[in-house]
Amino acid sequence: MTDLYLMSALTEPTSAAATDDFVAALAGLAPDGPVAALRAFRADTTRYTQGSHDALFSNEVADLTLRERLYAAWYAALLSRSERTAQAYRERLLALDTEAGNGADATSLLLDAIAQHRTEPAGTVGTLANTYPRLAAILVHTEALVLRPADTGRSALAPLQAAGLTTGAIVALAQLVAFVTYQVRVVVALRALEAQA
Repeated sequence: MTDLYLMSALTEPTSAAATDDFVAALAGLAPDGPVAALRAFRADTTRYTQGSHDALFSNEVADLTLRERLYAAWYAALLSRSERTAQAYRERLLALDTEAGNGADATSLLLDAIAQHRTEPAGTVGTLANTYPRLAAILVHTEALVLRPADTGRSALAPLQAAGLTTGAIVALAQLVAFVTYQVRVVVALRALEAQA
């Protein structure tokens, strides 16, 4: 089902929501600079990247909540050593919690605790298992997808299923993590080009 969302995002005309260029904002591109002009020659790539972003974070992804997707995106960016991208997703997650009337302070403390132990995340993420078993399973699987993709075969799906994730949610999670790691690489490349422009 999520594949259909991505396919439609890639084939439909750019929507109002897709006019924002999240990658350009992360890369700090000058709108009238030479790198922006270079990207204009590959407008389809920019549109498809933003369309994928919009689809992965839309309300139409039913099996994985937006909050869970933002946690996974933040963690994938953090593990990819992209502080700027991780910060952007962190801010979106905290804003979502604030809008929903949830404890943004508690979320901030949890994010900080996980970030402090990202070289040994199983310790901090493991402590979530009793309180937030579904989130813990998502973050452990995100870690494996980013750092040890060879370990994410069929046997690695059992903890996700035990935590209540459907097949659609597992597919959405894998797509999301793959996209964020791609997004991180694009931002790094664009920042390098911008620095040399």
